[in-house]
Amino acid sequence: MSVNLLDLFKDQVSGALVSNASKFLGESSENTSSALGNILPSLLGKIVDQGSTEKGAGGLMDMLTKQDDSILDDIGGIFSKGSGSVNGLLNGGSGILSALLGNKIGGLVDLVSGASGMKSSSSSSLLKMAAPFIFGIIKRQVANKGISGLMSLLSGQKSHLKSAMPAGVGSLLGLSSFGGDMVDKVTGAAGNVVGGTVDAGKKVVGAAGDVVGGTVDAGKKVVGKAGDVVGDVGRGAANVAGNVADTGAKAGGSILKWLLPALLVLAALSFFGIKTCSPIDNATDMVKDTAGAVVEKSGDMAKGAADAVGDVAKGAADMASSAFANVNEAAKNALGSIKFAAGSAGSQMMEFIDGGFKGSGKVTFKNLTFATGSAAISGATAAEVDNLAAILKAYPDVKISVDGYTDNTGNAEANVKLSKARADAVKARLVSQGIAGARVVTSGKGAASPVASNDTAEGRAQNRRIEATVMK
Repeated sequence: MSVNLLDLFKDQVSGALVSNASKFLGESSENTSSALGNILPSLLGKIVDQGSTEKGAGGLMDMLTKQDDSILDDIGGIFSKGSGSVNGLLNGGSGILSALLGNKIGGLVDLVSGASGMKSSSSSSLLKMAAPFIFGIIKRQVANKGISGLMSLLSGQKSHLKSAMPAGVGSLLGLSSFGGDMVDKVTGAAGNVVGGTVDAGKKVVGAAGDVVGGTVDAGKKVVGKAGDVVGDVGRGAANVAGNVADTGAKAGGSILKWLLPALLVLAALSFFGIKTCSPIDNATDMVKDTAGAVVEKSGDMAKGAADAVGDVAKGAADMASSAFANVNEAAKNALGSIKFAAGSAGSQMMEFIDGGFKGSGKVTFKNLTFATGSAAISGATAAEVDNLAAILKAYPDVKISVDGYTDNTGNAEANVKLSKARADAVKARLVSQGIAGARVVTSGKGAASPVASNDTAEGRAQNRRIEATVMK
């Protein structure tokens, strides 16, 4: 019978880690224990899934050889030595999580926080703390057994993990090797949610259709009534008037296209002596009156549109202001010690805040670079993301969208995937700095919406960018 890694972790690590981590993080023991109960099977599940192939197991073995398993012998000592020692643990865990989960870290943090009641920042830190201990336990179990021994150990964990897995983690982490019932349940639940959303959307669209339909019917009645008044002789002119009214209501700017021909027809009739026919006179008057009314209405509509634009702009600023209303004073004060590079995303965001939230709330990372063809953030350029994280910490209610773009070089589909991966990498970096994953949504736009010409190297460089926008 295979060793149960879940039980080993609970016996050797859980108690001491919960006791020390809860104090360090300022969380209750109950919430910390609940969070760890979700973290452990989730990480082990991902490890088992990766170790199901020889290539994946080889990568895990490389990570295991670098892991210091002596931390299992003095868990309390790590925390009693102060923040420097704990930070070393956190840094080691961060490296493991980046290699193991990539851009899935934020999603797992959200899942753990939601299930345990822990703050997202605490869940993120506990996740980093747990990872080195999990790898330490596995390392001791596979000592001198090689990749085959590792694969054998991990394959025996599936029966232990299936019942312990938190709901939704299989779908979140893409645990394909588990398959079966767990994936079906997750997919089914997602289908129910999507179905409910679609039904709700249909109802909204249907209601909108009823309103539009009612409006059109009312318009038809008005035009029809006008035709009755004019009479059979003037029916053609009345229809012209109806067209003028309808067109004016739909687009005041194109009204003359219909109005001028109608007036010219009536003027011609009058010139040839038909003006003595009373129905035509009435039709002429009706066209004039209708035209005047439509022109006046168009003017009112134009003024209303201008007012609406002003109201929308003001409303957007108010919404942005509301999002920034909740302030973490300590984090805000810490912003004073940061020197934001001119034109950087942090500098742009501070200008948006200090300027009264005018504008779109969109910032573009200027000093952030990635390895060619990769989503790996290049060295020190990650500081620009960290500075944005510092601002988001100061305003905990603010949510942002992070959008990745590429130039038009290469395969379009591959560019979309790369731009999404880079946006996800920025989110992962923000989450690693303590920003809740739920506050950041990402998308990959590929070569869409270029800001410069792709015909020059300089233009292509500008188009390869990451943008962050305050969600209002």
